[in-house]
Order: sequence, then C-alpha cells, then structure tokens
Amino acid sequence: MRGSGRLCPLGFLLLFFMPFSLSCQQSPGPSDSSITAPKNGFSSAKSATQGTTASISVRLPDAFYDPPMDRPSKPGVLLRSEPLKDVTLPPGMQGWKILYTTTVDDRTPATAVATVFAPANLPAGSRPVITWDHGTVGLEQKCMPSLASSPANGIPAISRAMAAGWVIVATDYSFAEKDGPHPYIIGEGEARAALDATRAAHQMKELKLDGETVVWGHSQGGHAALWTGIVGPRYAPDVKIVGVVALAPAANPTNVLETNPGVAKLLGPYIAASYSRFYPDIKFEQALRPDALAAARQIVNLCEPKKVSAVAAIFEGPSLTMDTNKALAARLTQNTADRPISAPVVIVQGTSDVVVLPAATDAYVNERCAAGQQIDYWKIAGRDHGGIVHPGSPLEDPLIAWTTARFANQPIAKGCTQKSF
Repeated sequence: MRGSGRLCPLGFLLLFFMPFSLSCQQSPGPSDSSITAPKNGFSSAKSATQGTTASISVRLPDAFYDPPMDRPSKPGVLLRSEPLKDVTLPPGMQGWKILYTTTVDDRTPATAVATVFAPANLPAGSRPVITWDHGTVGLEQKCMPSLASSPANGIPAISRAMAAGWVIVATDYSFAEKDGPHPYIIGEGEARAALDATRAAHQMKELKLDGETVVWGHSQGGHAALWTGIVGPRYAPDVKIVGVVALAPAANPTNVLETNPGVAKLLGPYIAASYSRFYPDIKFEQALRPDALAAARQIVNLCEPKKVSAVAAIFEGPSLTMDTNKALAARLTQNTADRPISAPVVIVQGTSDVVVLPAATDAYVNERCAAGQQIDYWKIAGRDHGGIVHPGSPLEDPLIAWTTARFANQPIAKGCTQKSF
C-alpha cells in the first residue's frame, strides 16, 4: 500500500468527483471560509443541455434539511417534499426534493434528502423508476447534489430516461446527525438510503410509480448500487429490483485503494471519518498516518476538489494505515460487494480510467463470475472515469436498451458476458 504516494495531478482528482463539482462554488465550512455561496438561492431558474458544468454553485442547507422532532422510527417514510426552484435542469424535466427517514444500520436511525426527477409532461399510468446512486462529492451535507444549482449533472442519459417516461430518484445518502458524515463506502448504509429514497418517492402525491426499479450508480455510487442489489431483498423486499448497473464501481475498496495510491491518499480522510463514526472499532486518529492527520482534519470538511488536492499536498505518502491497522483493513474488506445479487447486473468500465483502474474492475468481475454471479461486463473504449457518464458517451444506447428490457421483464442470459463499445 505504500506505493509512491505522490500527489495526483489535479485533473486526475477531478475525475473522481461528480461532474457538477468541477466548477462549483461550495458553501463555506470550517476550512472553506474563502468560498461564498448565495444566501437567498440562485438568481434564476433556467433550462440547459445536460452535462453543462459552467457557473454551477451550491446553496447552503436550509430548514428543509432539518428533520422534525417527532420523526417516525419506520424507515422509508416521506417527511416532506417541495418542487425544485431556481435550478438548471435539462429540457423537458421537472423535479422535487424529498426528506425521508432511513437507517445506516440496525442501531443508527437517520434522515436523508433525495432529488426526484420526472418528465415535465408525465405520461399516463404508473412510471418506471431509476434509483440513482451518485459518486463522490464530499462527506458532509453541504456537499450533496440536492444543493447544487444543476442537481441532475452526472446522471447518464438523463434526457433519454425522461423521454422514455422514467422517474429518477437520486439520494444524497443518509445523515445520522446534522452535517454528517454520511456512510461513505459503507455498503449497508449507502444501500439503505437508496432503497428508502425509492420507498419515500412512492408516497409523493405528484407521482404514480411502478413497484419495480433499476438501480444505476457511478464510482462511489457504483459501490452503492451493487450493495443496493445485495441489501434490497432483505431490507426492502417491497422495492422490487429488476436490474443493477454499476459504472466504474469502487466495488472492492481495498483493491481500488491498493492499486491507486493517489486515490487512497486523497479520499482516505473521508473513509477514516465515515468509518470512525459508524464502526466502534475504528478511531479517526488511528486510521490515519500521523503525517496525514492535520491535513485529513481539513479535508473531511471540504467539497471542492481543488481544495482537497491543495491540502493533501501538505503530506507525503498514503493517508490511511490500512497496511498496519487490522480493524480498518477488516472493515474495508467487509465493504467489498462480494455477496449474491439476485437481479441482473451490468458492470461498466472505461478503458482509459485512471481512478478506478480497469485491472481492479477486471479482478472484481472475474471473482464474482467465478462465484456464480450473473454479470454483463461492458468496456467503453477510450473513456475515463468521468467520461463514461458524459453526454454522448457510447454507454447511452446500451444503457437505455438494457434498462428498457429489464422493465419489460425480458429474459437475460445466465452466466457472464463481456462486450466492448
């Protein structure tokens, strides 16, 4: 794990974060005081082409994000909803924010916010649902996609999904206390937030939704999507998962970190903070190397990739002690998505990805196929970590076709297949 530990080039880091964070103005935090955010929302509502990242900002969390004092203990209960206002969406879309109950594990109740997207002109009848799990944007609530001025950025083929009449339910992940952290790279917690978001969306008066869903996720969200497929039948049997698509997934966190010291250095503080909050045997100070500790305390409060990169330059080498900390190593192994998924699964990997390396995904797919898991493995030629979800990606046609087939309950071949696009 020691590797070179050298700092990744900035462009490399940007690939790991969700596309909307490339040029956002994050809300100020304890270590982010030089950045300002609008106090009263955004200046205007407008429509734009999917994938635009210019002039994207992030508003501060408001009272909508505060859970009620008398919130129910049952997970998946819709607490409140409101239409999206003063945001930029692709043409032909409408959206809402919802606050709902969830759990991180059997001992930890939480609430979460999700963004729900639907066609502006809803077709008659109940609508199929895409459950979307987003990639890394930070650890705290202030970083989450529902607060962005373009909250749909990073969701692949979203205009095609709207044209098909689908509804997308996009969780921010869950928060057991105000501000966070959320259960970052904790499969059970990520999955529960996604499943309960879909449950809560079914309670919206504005929508009539099918009981079936296909789960999509990218990067951290790819990890979450796989875990949603694993956890769903046990935790939320009322949510019928008919397909799982994991794009450049951090499926085996240990392997992803060991094969990419740059990613391990930059995102290690997020893992240390999340694991020390939700696992009693993990201590933040012990999960991080002494040389990295001061920087890590700053990084966990940051959302903006440039600032994370700058702070990480303070220390040399890796940030985590996973090579000497047995408890940390065991928890990372515990969060490998290596349990059966009953629904059909697609894994997607860009051949030019320098964040989740193709070799790491190859190894994961080979291991799961050997264990008897059905997987369709798609390789997208020449696409990097973010490029596989950008508008116009070769992924769009097969993704929409495969998802359409799952909603139609078409049969799928057993075993494992591989295709290139």
